[in-house]
Amino acid sequence: MISIGQIQKGFFTYLIFVVRLGIGCIFLWSSLPKIRQPYDFLSSVYNYELVGPKLGVLVAMTLPWLELLVGVCLVGGIFVSGALLASIGMSAMFTFVIASALYRGLEISCGCFSTSEIGVISYTTLIRTFMILLFSIAVYISVIVLPVEKQFSIRSK
Repeated sequence: MISIGQIQKGFFTYLIFVVRLGIGCIFLWSSLPKIRQPYDFLSSVYNYELVGPKLGVLVAMTLPWLELLVGVCLVGGIFVSGALLASIGMSAMFTFVIASALYRGLEISCGCFSTSEIGVISYTTLIRTFMILLFSIAVYISVIVLPVEKQFSIRSK
């Protein structure tokens, strides 16, 4: 006979898996245009007016590949804890950078999912990056800090 605890454990495990896949797909999706068009992404990095020429090139060269690596790890279930930590770090950075640009009144393209100049950043963009941050934190806590087995273990005595 199946208990309520087993159903909750199964649902919770499935939910964590789906959210982890979603975050991984977002990072995969966002990395590909930047890798294909690095100079356009470099222009997007400079538009935020936060880094100089040398650091801008470093960011434009490494960030898309880090996003790709994190996405592959999250989707593939490889080094999940490290990928989630990187996801939290990148999402926090994206949230800060977009909030900074909005605060300073910059009307620039996000550079998030395409390198085109379409789509000016807005509070919707900020909310999206903040939600990715929150989901990354929630999955990290669920997977690493509070393993599912320990949360829902029901032992009969």
